[in-house]
Amino acid sequence: MATPKQIAANRANAKKSTGPVTPEGKAKSALNAYSYGFTGGIYFLEGEDPEEFHDLLDALTEEFVPATSTEQILVEKMVHNQWLSLRATRLQSQILFCNPTVMTIPKDLGLLLRYQTTADRAFHKAHSELVKAQKQRKNSEIGFVSQNPVEAPSEAPPEATKKAQPPFNPTEDRHFTAKIVADAPLATTATGKIAA
Repeated sequence: MATPKQIAANRANAKKSTGPVTPEGKAKSALNAYSYGFTGGIYFLEGEDPEEFHDLLDALTEEFVPATSTEQILVEKMVHNQWLSLRATRLQSQILFCNPTVMTIPKDLGLLLRYQTTADRAFHKAHSELVKAQKQRKNSEIGFVSQNPVEAPSEAPPEATKKAQPPFNPTEDRHFTAKIVADAPLATTATGKIAA
């Protein structure tokens, strides 16, 4: 816990800091909480071409031809996540290119790999949802109704299905073995002859 002297010193120091005063400084400090743009509302970092993003959006829209708002949102999610994955790959390359002689792994590399993996998974999830939504829409357009398979009656536990049978008595059931042999199907060979 801070003492009253520490609190007073902290307040005195805080009055000395006025923050950035130039437009360049204010623009730079506005990005202080901006971490690689993965969670921010800004789509493009310095050096990224917005035209490439829009080309990707156009290409996937042309490929999947979204017919509903939901399908359009899923296509946009795919584009956004692919863009983030490409960004993470590009930043990984920049980190490794800037330190070609260093033999240690830069600490930011692991974070970028996680971002890339997360974006790739989100892309595949949106793709799966889009394919499913389009399949459902097409089935409803042609009037296809999914039929649930008929459920098999639940089986009772094996103990309940067994009938109480008297114990085997060889003197009373002397024809038991003969009956089993007589009821058994005859085995045949590949040529159709009865096997011995």
